[in-house]
Amino acid sequence: MILRNARFRRLLIGETVSSFGDSAMYLSLAIWAKELTGSDASAGLVFLFLTVPGLGSPLMGYLVDRVNRKPLLLWMYGGMALIVLSLLMVRTTDQLWILYLVAFCYGILFNTPARNALLKDLLPSSDAAQARSLLIATREGVRIASPAVGAGIYAAWGGGFLALADAMTFVVAMVMLASIKVTESLPAASGERFRTQIAAGFRYIHQVPLLFRLTAAIASFMLVAGLLESAAFAAIDEGLGLPATFFGIAASVQGAGSVLSGLLAGPLVKRFGESRISGVGYSVVAVAMCLCVTRETNLFLLGVALNGIGMPMVIVAMGTATHLYTPSRLQGRVQSAVNMTSGGTQSVSIAAGAAMIGIIDYRIMYALIVLAALMAAIAILSRPASAPAVVASLADESPTTSEKAVARGPEQVDSGDRGRDAEGPPVRRAGR
Repeated sequence: MILRNARFRRLLIGETVSSFGDSAMYLSLAIWAKELTGSDASAGLVFLFLTVPGLGSPLMGYLVDRVNRKPLLLWMYGGMALIVLSLLMVRTTDQLWILYLVAFCYGILFNTPARNALLKDLLPSSDAAQARSLLIATREGVRIASPAVGAGIYAAWGGGFLALADAMTFVVAMVMLASIKVTESLPAASGERFRTQIAAGFRYIHQVPLLFRLTAAIASFMLVAGLLESAAFAAIDEGLGLPATFFGIAASVQGAGSVLSGLLAGPLVKRFGESRISGVGYSVVAVAMCLCVTRETNLFLLGVALNGIGMPMVIVAMGTATHLYTPSRLQGRVQSAVNMTSGGTQSVSIAAGAAMIGIIDYRIMYALIVLAALMAAIAILSRPASAPAVVASLADESPTTSEKAVARGPEQVDSGDRGRDAEGPPVRRAGR
């Protein structure tokens, strides 16, 4: 059981607390901007500043692969705690830029894959799927309540109090992370040009059939899935005849489905493999979208719940595959490549949905999402790529060796151990 691992347990506690603070804060930033200016556009710019850093994902992935991940995370958490405290200075529209600065820094934090890369050195490969599963379950779980809690704190005591509370969540995350002893692999020396190293994640994905198939599927699906951001409101208004506030209920139902799926996805991926569970996830999403175009509220909510169940399967399968089949010192760039590919295509479809919603029937948008989900499922399940060899990490060493390494500390680990992992460690066959 992964929760018996004290190091992962501490990491999970820190991430859960900081995730609660994150999701409580960034929605409140938009409310704050709206209150200061009375402008919907000013509020919307908060979300723009949250997403813009995603364009620099390859640079962040390169950074993660060139430095020790634990110190990087500690510096980022500490920096965010200080940056969030700058919100205490916001009084008038003259300080509106501070809200946008905080949102931009949140975007950098969200798009830097340091934590996921650290997991490669922290956990044995046998725990990869369950770790990803629990992290998603807790993240989705806190998102059910945290936005409402954040908005409530802001309304009752103001943004300054919320900033103090959010800063404390970063302090908790720092304390938990600092208490973890982990032996990290050293970056490998490379004579390649900077531009070549930046693109290494994309090249690696292309060379591993399973990673390429999963990445292509999620990118093509997200190219259409963003239509849901606009179509969902039309389905509630035109299809069900309910007010827009019903969206909050639907979001909670979807979150509950995501928590359930997050808990189950890890064991399922470990038993049946990434391809099968990813394909099942897309199939569940297709069924969910069909139910969402009915005019029955109960069926609509069932569809929303199934959508919450299907997507974590896809995400856990993708995350487990990148963890298992990528060397430690390529983790940052490979995960950034996946995030940029899927996030970029999703942004395009979100913009398209906003432009199309007043022109075409929302049910057509849902039909397009169903078609994209089915195509992704068929592409993965009809000719599933076999699981490649698992790329071992320092955490896959014998217990005796690992304990000695941790006891000595990262700075005293034998150069032979680290150099081997950095260049591409020995591999073992995936046990399915």
